[in-house]
Order: sequence, then C-alpha cells, then structure tokens
Amino acid sequence: MSERKYLIESRRYEGEDNKITFDSWITSANVVEVKHEEQYIVFFPLEGECAGKKHYIPFSNIHIVREL
Repeated sequence: MSERKYLIESRRYEGEDNKITFDSWITSANVVEVKHEEQYIVFFPLEGECAGKKHYIPFSNIHIVREL
C-alpha cells in the first residue's frame, strides 16, 4: 500500500505585491500530528524548500486539506 500524500494550504493573504496568494505544502499522514487542545496541526513538508522543517498551522488558518 502506498503512502497517502496531502496538500495543506493556509488561508489566503495579501502579499507584498498586493496580490492575493496562499502558502501550500505537501505532506503525508505519517508526519502530521493534530493538537486538539491547542487547536493546531504540526507537520513536516515532504517537498520544496521547506522539506523536513517543522510547521505549525492553527486550525483557523487552514484553508484546504486535500488528498493527492
């Protein structure tokens, strides 16, 4: 069975160039920890320049979580 991968996107925000954008990362269920009491998830992106770096995303900032 292959490992499931997920796309996590943060809420959209206005960048320095005044264009609406968002942050996104690809991760797997094996590297995601849900902190219910603290209301955030902890994960390590598998790809891109942030690969392997711990990320904390509050539930309120999550825009999309989608299986790839």
